[in-house]
Order: sequence, then C-alpha cells, then structure tokens
Amino acid sequence: MNVVTQRYLAACSDHDSGLRHAARDLALPEVYRTSYGGLQLDRPMLAPESEITGFGASLVDLFDLLVSLPARVSGGDLRGYCARLGMDDRLADLACRGDRHDLPVYARADAYHDGNGFQLLELNVGSELGGIDTAQVNRAFLQVPAFADFAERHDLRHLDTLPRTARALRTAAREVTSGEPVIALIESNGGLAAHQHVFVAIQEAMAGLGIVLLLGELDELGERAGKVTLRGTPVDVILRYFVAGELVDDPAGQRVLDLVLRARDTVLFAPLSAAAFASKGSLAMLHEPDVAGTLSAGERALVDRIVPWTRLLAGADPELVERCRDEREELVLKPGIGYGGVGTVVGHEVSDEEWHHALAERTTGDHVVQRRVRPATESVMDADTGAIDEWVANWGIFVDADGYAGGFVRALRPEHGAVVSYSNKGTRGTCVFTAP
Repeated sequence: MNVVTQRYLAACSDHDSGLRHAARDLALPEVYRTSYGGLQLDRPMLAPESEITGFGASLVDLFDLLVSLPARVSGGDLRGYCARLGMDDRLADLACRGDRHDLPVYARADAYHDGNGFQLLELNVGSELGGIDTAQVNRAFLQVPAFADFAERHDLRHLDTLPRTARALRTAAREVTSGEPVIALIESNGGLAAHQHVFVAIQEAMAGLGIVLLLGELDELGERAGKVTLRGTPVDVILRYFVAGELVDDPAGQRVLDLVLRARDTVLFAPLSAAAFASKGSLAMLHEPDVAGTLSAGERALVDRIVPWTRLLAGADPELVERCRDEREELVLKPGIGYGGVGTVVGHEVSDEEWHHALAERTTGDHVVQRRVRPATESVMDADTGAIDEWVANWGIFVDADGYAGGFVRALRPEHGAVVSYSNKGTRGTCVFTAP
C-alpha cells in the first residue's frame, strides 16, 4: 500500500469524516449518475505518478512492437498474420478490409499491480474503448470539500482521457475538413440500445469539450458526394464502436462497412485491423520462440517487464500442452478476441478434470494460455461500517502517442470471483488520482 493511500484510510477512520463518505456524496452529471452512480467504490484509487506514467510509456513502446509483428511473422501480410493467430477466417477477412498501416496509438490496458509494478492482462487496441469519460468522477470528488482539502494537501492530480480522445478525433478530421468536425459514434445494428447509457454518458461529456457527438448505428448511415451521412447529416469522423465480430453474420452491415471504407471525405477511427493487435494472441506471439528470437535486447526487456508469459494454443506442441496441464493453478485460458471475461477459464478455480477438458477444447482457434498474475489487493473502508475490506483492482490505463492518457479502476472482492468485469455483479468502479 502506498503512503498516500495509508493516509487516506487513516483520515477516513472518523465516522463523521467527510472524506470517508466522499464517494457516497458525489454530485455526478445526470446521465453518468444514472448509468454508474450505484456502482461506485467507496474510495478512488491513488497511484504514484511516476509509476503509472512509466507504465504508460512502456505501453506505447509495446504498441509499436505489436504493430511490427506482421512484418516479422508474415512479411507484412496482415491476412497471413491473422491466420497465424488462429483467427476465424471470416473475422480475419473483415479485419483486413480497409487495412491501414498508420494505426493511431489509441489503446487501453487492463492490468493488475502485483506489488512491484503493473502487469498487462490485455491491451485493448481500437476505438471501441470503455471508460473514456471517467474523469467526471474525478471532478465530482474534487467538489466534495473534504476530498478537495485532502487532494490539495497531497498534491493529487488526475488526467482527463476525453480531451485526449477529442484531440485524436480532431487530428483525424484534418484529412477531410478544416473546421470543427462532425463526429458520429456508430454501433452495430441493434447495439446502440444495449449500451445506450454508456454512449449517452460519453455524449454528455463530449459536449463539455465543444463536440456535438452524434449517436447512430450502421444501418442509419448513407453516402452523398463522397461523404458518409448519418440520418442525412454529413459526418467527418466515425468513432467506431462496432467490431468485426458483430458483422460476420450481418451482410447488410458489411455492405455499409464497404460504403464507409469507400467514402473519400469521411475518416473511420480506427480501422477494423486494430482487432489483430487487440487479440491476446498478439501478446502470445511475443513469447513464440521464432518471434522472440527477432526481438532486440530492449524489446525483450520490455516484454519480460510487463507482459506475463502467454502462448498460443492452436498448433501447440505436446510439450507445451503437457506443461499447461501440470501448471493449472498458475495459468488462465482466454479467447484471443473477447470481452468482459467471457470464455475465460481460471485454472485455480477448476478441477484437474475440468482444466484438461478446457485445454483439449481450445487447441484450435485463437485461444491463449497466460501466466496468472497475483494482484496485490487494495484496502477499501466501507463508509457505513468502517470495516476495511481487500479488493482486487483491474486498472484500465489509457495511452496515446504522448503516453499515459488517464485511467480508471474496476474492483472486486476476491471471494466474488477472479474475473474483474462489470459482467460480474460484484464489481465496482472508481477513478484514479496520482500523487508525486
């Protein structure tokens, strides 16, 4: 536990402390409060600034390394690289449509802190990132007098992800307009309603930055004179929240995708090819013997420092499979492309028989096995009782070309499971402040 967190908990020991109840007293913006107000953890996460910014710099280096892999593995052929990952053929075909080699640095790490440093679980590459509006929680904390006083005394700071996102979108728009761009967040057909509370919260936060963010779905898009339109309104930049997997069985959606890719005066941020590098198979590729041999000393040190041992299961040799069978309690099985922990098998939570069966089922496709990271827990005081419970924190850490771009945390008590995700109803969320 870092020193500032110790001081925060000590200051919360008085039941009447305004700091102790700060998370319960947040005046969140209306839409954000409706979406997430009941899911707030009882304190923010506090991290040493040098540590989290250093991890951000390492993530940018890792991003560059990942996008170099097709050149190392398949002579620059992205389709061949997807095949090496074990990606489904139809999914790979979609990911390669409109492939651009100038993929913008825009990503979010999911990471655990093991007590010594951050360890990467996955790197979400692409535009469909959740949590970009979490700084609304930081601002709400700073409106609570007791917290504002604590923050001032300890020089707490936060980095708002949304202006960095807005800057990236405005930069992308320069290809097609010299004025303030029209930006549309586009989901797959039927996808907007399922996550509307999330998108409306982002829309609400974007408005504070002077951006009118339109919301829509693929089947609402059209084309006029080289420009994509949303319900008739010309669009400069499409902030893509649909993913390739949602279009595999949607021929109409694929036709609209082709329309978007053909439009000369609308920018797609970011291309579907990002899926290849978001795949946990790309992290596994760094540990494949033939690829590891191409890494420089600095690249190997980077991988050893922040990427747990990860390997592809498709085509794995018998020796690797046997090792996985023997090391069940230290390993986790994951789909290469997946969200919310769906399809994950945590070795220490299942029996030998269940583990062996899961391994046998995952020797085809894009599944990976990853070394289990044992997170150091975070102490959180219950505002009502004063009891201190231990929580596992999954750190969502954003990066762009300039490095660390803000963060948030999802947290879960260890007894409620090993997958920290909002798909697990015990998960709570909070924002991140940094301290010198």
